[in-house]
Amino acid sequence: MVSPILARSAFRAAAQATTATRRTAVQGTRQFSVLQSMRQWARRMELHTPYERLPTQTGAAGADWGATFKRIAGQAAVYPLVAGSLLGWPLLAKTLLDGHI
Repeated sequence: MVSPILARSAFRAAAQATTATRRTAVQGTRQFSVLQSMRQWARRMELHTPYERLPTQTGAAGADWGATFKRIAGQAAVYPLVAGSLLGWPLLAKTLLDGHI
């Protein structure tokens, strides 16, 4: 497979060698632009809804306080164990080894 950039340069070189009418038709083509390609890629990633917003036919979802409190309680149960083990291992090592290394 040939690189698109090499193909374009070969096509332009061949077009310059042909007649003047052929040259005017080739010069009407657009140049390759990296910025334009990046813009087109970004536009493909956008939402394709009217006015770039979500439709209003579906109402807003209510707050799920039960799930929120459950998540926070789970984090609160794990956090002291992890923080204590990360910050307290030197004190534990000093106590267990008692200077006998």
